[in-house]
Amino acid sequence: MINEYWLLDREITFLNHGSFGACPIPVLEAQTSFREQLEREPLRFLMREFEPLLDNARNQLATFIGAGEEELAFVPNATTGVNAVLRSLYFSPGDELLTTNQEYNACRNTLDFIAERTGAKVIVGIARTNY
Repeated sequence: MINEYWLLDREITFLNHGSFGACPIPVLEAQTSFREQLEREPLRFLMREFEPLLDNARNQLATFIGAGEEELAFVPNATTGVNAVLRSLYFSPGDELLTTNQEYNACRNTLDFIAERTGAKVIVGIARTNY
């Protein structure tokens, strides 16, 4: 059962992984291991070990999703990723930026910023939910 991989309270159904997601237990264990490596010898970890670890993770992710590792970059959160992508594209007056009424506000702010700067339009579709 998937519940064995989470520390979440079994009495609730947690649905908000997008804003404040809980980590699976194996991820928590890996985080602890990396923190311990960092604390044992911070300079060595940050100057010699950290970047190769990121490169290895990016390579494994690239293999898993069928992409080139040079096409991937890690970002601290989804908002940073959305900003990086939207601000790297060229938009013209009349272009349409499509989203739903369920858009995370920080990402919606980026859409509005891009539209205001470029003349593009934000088009909001209504997401249908069954809850």
